[in-house]
Amino acid sequence: MIKKILVATDASAASSRAVSFAARLSVQHETELLILNVIRDMQLPKELREDPSFESFYNTRDDLMRQAADRILRYAKNQARKEGAKKIQTAIGSGDPATSIAGFARRRKIDLIVVGTRGLSKDKTAWMGSVSRKLLDLTEVNCLVIR
Repeated sequence: MIKKILVATDASAASSRAVSFAARLSVQHETELLILNVIRDMQLPKELREDPSFESFYNTRDDLMRQAADRILRYAKNQARKEGAKKIQTAIGSGDPATSIAGFARRRKIDLIVVGTRGLSKDKTAWMGSVSRKLLDLTEVNCLVIR
């Protein structure tokens, strides 16, 4: 039985389709819908990350990324409401998206994870994006990948 559905969004067209699908599933199964946006870690050399002069840069970047995440989540929540979802929560994660989604799902005892895939991998034969593929490797939770 599905009680909690998690959908991850990054405001892409694929994740927007995932939000709509997850919201409709939430309505059909009368479940709670959790919407997650993950702020990616910034990949900088260790020397730069440890430089005190970069602290204000990181703080500014973090503020801007949180504002963007809030906006993405507001949009996704409105979209889910339009699909009829009632019990909606939002959250912001950070770090590697697949790892963050898997950890969030484990901690919140999620029954189903819904993600979109853009298939932007350099491997043209791959049909799933790197985040969705990695997520499937990291989690024991059932996943639904929306194209």
